[in-house]
Amino acid sequence: MTNRVAHIVQKLAPGGLEVLVLELASQLPGDHVIVSLEGEADALRAAWPRIRDAGAPVVGMGKRPGVDLGLVFRLRALLRERKIDSVFTHHAGPLLYGGAAARLAGVDRLIHVEHDVWQYEDPRRLRLMLLIAAVTRPRVVGVSDKMREPLGRVYPARSVRIIANGVALDGGADRAAARRMLAVDDADTVVGAVGRLEHVKGHDVLIEAAAAMRPSPILVIVGDGSRRADLEQLATRLGIADRVRFLGHRDNVAQILPAFDVFCQPSRAEGLPLAVLEAQARGVPVVATDVVDLASAVCPVSGRLAPPENPAALAKALEDALHEKPAVSPRDFIAAHFDWRDTLNAYASLLKA
Repeated sequence: MTNRVAHIVQKLAPGGLEVLVLELASQLPGDHVIVSLEGEADALRAAWPRIRDAGAPVVGMGKRPGVDLGLVFRLRALLRERKIDSVFTHHAGPLLYGGAAARLAGVDRLIHVEHDVWQYEDPRRLRLMLLIAAVTRPRVVGVSDKMREPLGRVYPARSVRIIANGVALDGGADRAAARRMLAVDDADTVVGAVGRLEHVKGHDVLIEAAAAMRPSPILVIVGDGSRRADLEQLATRLGIADRVRFLGHRDNVAQILPAFDVFCQPSRAEGLPLAVLEAQARGVPVVATDVVDLASAVCPVSGRLAPPENPAALAKALEDALHEKPAVSPRDFIAAHFDWRDTLNAYASLLKA
């Protein structure tokens, strides 16, 4: 019997969570549909061309601002119409709406994937999650081992499973081509970052760290978001605007990463970001903040950790990573611990249980 699977996200826009959903929908067995609570399908595809190659249809539910109780019943109708027997929800909003709809529609499997747990530290949000969990009763996946304890505050331990994010190891690292793409010389020192330009990602701390480094590296930031103008102004105020390049959203990140001498993840809170894994899969060492379980994703030989909200410590970690060239490639670390094939097989097993 063919599984009919729905993946429900808040908004299908560029991000690590959303990339994971696209890959699962295209590679897991069965018939899949991706449901975005916010937005309409045509607008979502226009904003993110990669969706067109998703390998699964995309449905935009056009969620109304605030609480939209009618969305539960629109989702229930969609699940019934498509005869969905398995639902994946990603983050709290999709669990609230998609989980309730799945139970009302009589869906056999409800699997909730949690990508970070900073919100579980908020007592008010924690109470809300307890209520949602009691109503929806999902099986739960966390993407890193340190999520197990906070998830256990809400969900029964027997329902929680850890499936680490993984990345494909195919494709080499063409440094020369990547540097030509960015118009940087081989002698230039390049620190790169990939992620949404939002406060939680800590790009302001990275810019301050880059300004403190001597000599100041070229800083390449891939991604877009509401903080872009503020970050550009910060770079100007610190006198390094000519050294900071904002590339905006790119769908060819895999081709850009080999241009970096070091990849930096300066987050204030984080789950297990794909970009950190992808950089190391292409042989690029990582410097990251030591938040939640981010340390587990950083090669202990080639990588460095720094406390969050500390530009001076981050600058020191970046300088150490740039000056010390370990004999071990971080690619070997990713192959041993974060191979996409293991991730895909683990998710596939959930559709058989």
